[in-house]
Amino acid sequence: METLTLLFNLSVVLFVITTMLSMGLGLQVSQIVKPLKSPKLIINVLVTNFFLIPLAVLIIIFLVPVDEGTKIGLIILSLAAGAPFTPKLVEIAKGNIALATAVMLLQMVVTVAILPFALSIMLDGDIVVDSLAIAKSLVVMMIVPLLFALWAKAKFETVAAVWQRRMVKFSNFSLIVIIISMTILNGKDILDVLGYDILAVILFIIVALLIGYIAGGKFYHNRVVSSLSVGQRNISAALVVAAQNFDDPKVTIIIIAVSIIGLFILLFSAKKFVQ
Repeated sequence: METLTLLFNLSVVLFVITTMLSMGLGLQVSQIVKPLKSPKLIINVLVTNFFLIPLAVLIIIFLVPVDEGTKIGLIILSLAAGAPFTPKLVEIAKGNIALATAVMLLQMVVTVAILPFALSIMLDGDIVVDSLAIAKSLVVMMIVPLLFALWAKAKFETVAAVWQRRMVKFSNFSLIVIIISMTILNGKDILDVLGYDILAVILFIIVALLIGYIAGGKFYHNRVVSSLSVGQRNISAALVVAAQNFDDPKVTIIIIAVSIIGLFILLFSAKKFVQ
């Protein structure tokens, strides 16, 4: 079991780093910079993701009777925005991919800056987290690989394209290992994620989608990007925080549950946007 636990922890690290590398190797800096010249867009992203979503989660966990692990998992996810999968969802919805990429990276950078410290505020006083340690791990495993990949893409475009595909495969493989090892380690706990836990998870995903949709305004492309980027939380960042700071397996299980259930809901939503 100790070996399996080590495998799980290593898989989380590999998943996060390879996800960041695959994203950066497929982007150009110009794709990111242009949309971020709009102050209105920046304010909208910040308020929606880092005020309205955490507020919605606090209301959900107040109304739905869930245990401590589920509460912590949902609170972490409410503060973790900027999922690398967002541009793909927007592409499926035939939305503005460049805008989605810029919004995603803005979300990610703010997540790294805010999550460690906001988490301490939102959690119960009996739970203490090392905010600086969390911030350091997020920078090392997310921002540094992303910046390196962006540099590599700009300098060695042909090579970057080859390695981008490889990083996607590594990321997918490590996610499978995470799910399998977690299932073996916490099979009984996973089966316990029923009833109110599932209700809270589904409510969280749907409410996030709706908040993003409303915040997107009247223009179609803005609504698509806003809804999907808010609904798709940053599972990579959430897993880093959960795996390194909480012993309760339920925290990680809820994050994975949101990832799996959310994927189906978000894919369905992306396809509905096209119609």
